[in-house]
Parts: sequence; structure tokens; C-alpha cells
Amino acid sequence: MSISKSIFGALKNGQEVELYTITNKSGANVSLMTLGAGIQSLNVPDKNGVLGDVVLGFDCPEYYTDPDLGYQGLVVGRYANRIRDAKFTLDGVEYSTPNNQGTWTLHSGGRFSFNLWNVDDVTDNSVTFSFFSPDMEDGFPGNFRMSVKYTFTEDNTLRLEYTVLSDKRTIANPTNHSYFNLSCDGTKTVEEHLLQINADKFTETDDDQLTTGELGELKDTMMDFSSMHKIGDRIDEPFRAIIDGIGYDNNYCLYNSEIGKLAQAAILAEEGSGRKMEVWTDLPGIQLYCGGWLEKSGNPGKKDSPVTYRRGAALETQFYPDSVHHPNFPFKYVDANKEFKTTTEFRFSLL
Repeated sequence: MSISKSIFGALKNGQEVELYTITNKSGANVSLMTLGAGIQSLNVPDKNGVLGDVVLGFDCPEYYTDPDLGYQGLVVGRYANRIRDAKFTLDGVEYSTPNNQGTWTLHSGGRFSFNLWNVDDVTDNSVTFSFFSPDMEDGFPGNFRMSVKYTFTEDNTLRLEYTVLSDKRTIANPTNHSYFNLSCDGTKTVEEHLLQINADKFTETDDDQLTTGELGELKDTMMDFSSMHKIGDRIDEPFRAIIDGIGYDNNYCLYNSEIGKLAQAAILAEEGSGRKMEVWTDLPGIQLYCGGWLEKSGNPGKKDSPVTYRRGAALETQFYPDSVHHPNFPFKYVDANKEFKTTTEFRFSLL
């Protein structure tokens, strides 16, 4: 294993973005940037041993800070996904959070994603980033520190270990927002990718895709990925939890939902390249989003791989969206001065 450091580029304010590249003995590698503690590239072999970059993104740092381009590869905190009405109540106190989409909060307003993180530790196969948010920043209680340790292994597993510490009881729901296209072909969407999600229920949503508190059954619906099939098979079928023309942007309730216990959540595969990716998590939910809100053309991307409509599948491990308003959802609050930890792994292999 080896690691190298370079300068990826600069933001509009002049801040330099550093890039750390971890390479294993086979040549597979991941490049991690200080901007949003993000995954900038991830090169793994196809069935012929040819390396290809399986995550969408950009060649210029400034594009990563545009929320309309989809949080490509970035870590999301303090609280990923949606918070209804941009407020929540904790221990009898109401807190107001950024109203950055519709009437709700999305991804806590983006502060963790669109700023530079500190580099706390570097080894030959890992990098640990951290970000500090003071008490009541963006309306959230607690002097709050999140770190994420990325480890890349010889068997092409990328492990993300999140650690949260706050001096007040608070909420956290960290995730990574990478979009995967295992074909590494800039002309292909993910509609031909095969997908399996180990879930039999999903969180029901209203017309704004905000959770209602009810859990729906997946069996025999267009959202059912309990057996592997192509993402595009039913993506445009009408269904109450799907917005016409957008496709999947939904939280799946995993079978193995014991918080803190690592279990397989999903398998993504692409037959042409032979690449396969398993997602493992110790959180109870995973959001499937296929980039349905992205522009159909015109967006930038890396080389000839544009960040456009349905070009990538995001598989965001998480607590269910808006868990702070639904006591029936599995959730774990962050207690004062007690670390909260969660782990996600992306395991790459061949079909």
C-alpha cells in the first residue's frame, strides 16, 4: 500500500483543496479530497483487469460546491437527508434548521459538504478527516465534531468509519453521497446496472417526498429490489412514492437493521464490465437515488463522464429520513460527551 498527496485545485475564495491518493498492490486506488472529505475518484478493475473510475465527479473543485450538481462524492452532516418544516424538538426545546429546499432542510444546508475538512491522520492505507461545528451553528445544538476515516484495502474494500462527539445531546446522521457507475462509460446511464437491496419495506412519503411515518411494503411493487434486476426495468412505472420522470429517490428499510451491527445492505453490478459492489452498513436504512433531479445535458464532469440525469446510483447509508419526527423509526441520539460511531463499506469484486 502507498499514499501520495497533491493539490487538486483551488476554490473561488483561493483556498487550496488537497488530494490524498491511496493505492494498493494491484494498482487500484482511491483519491480523497479535503473538500467535504469527499471521494474524488475510485479506480477498480473490470473483468479484464482494466482499471476504471466508478464514481462521478469533476476535474475542478468549485463544481463540487454547487448543490444543484448533487453533492457528488461528498460527506453529508450533521444530519443527512430531510428534516420536515426545517425544525425539530429535542428534550422539549425546538430547534430551527436551514430551510434550503421547499419547506424543509436538506442535508443540513450543506455546510459539512461544501467546506474544507482538517486532515487528522494519514497512514499508508488510510486518511482521517474532521470537521467542527460550534453550538447552534445552523440551528443544531452542541459543539459538534465529526471525523471520517477512510481505509482502502488490498482486496478493494473502501471502509468509511464515522465518529461524532458533542458536548450536548444532539442529532447526527452522516452519509457519503457518491454516485456509482460501474461501467466507467460516459455514454451509459445506470439503468442497465443490476441492483439488489436487502429490504422488504420503505418509508412512505408525501408529494414532497417527506416521510409520513408509515412503512410501505415493497413486494410486487416497482420499488422492489429484493431479487437482483436492472434498475431501468421499472424505474418509470407510476407509483405513489415516485415522482413522475424522476425515478428512485427513496429510503429502504433494511432487513438487518440492528444499529451498530454491520450487515450487507445492497449489491450493485454491471455485466459489461463485470464489476460488482457490495454496500455494508450498521445503520438501518439506505437511500437509493439515481440522479433523476440532475440536468439531462450540459453539466460538467470528469473528462468524458458528465454528471447528468440517471448517470449514477447513490446508495446512501443512513437513519431513516426525518427520524427526529417519527419515534417509531429506529434512531440513536448522540449523548453529550459520548462518541457515536457508524461504519459503511463499499466492497468491490467481479461477477
